[in-house]
Amino acid sequence: MLYLTNSELKGGYPLPPKQWLEIVLKGMEAVVNYKKEGKIVVHVGYVGRQAGTIIWDVESNEELMQILSQLPFWPFMEWEVIPLISTEQTIESLKGALAAVQ
Repeated sequence: MLYLTNSELKGGYPLPPKQWLEIVLKGMEAVVNYKKEGKIVVHVGYVGRQAGTIIWDVESNEELMQILSQLPFWPFMEWEVIPLISTEQTIESLKGALAAVQ
């Protein structure tokens, strides 16, 4: 299952800068590991903001929640999670909808 997550730090640093940057570094290292495992399709950060987008490829909602909640910066970020479907799945859904209206 594919999911898009957007996350952003709202407000200023939630901790002293050195401590916060250490947490972010640890989190980014975890993101790199998830990418190597194939759990992350793409990860991008936003220039000039403490924010980013990740497309995940995981087995379930529960797996994604487990992964996200273990990221060290999880409690400090505002998160948006959007389930995705492939183009092929969309085509199949459209064919079913088309058949239903004919």
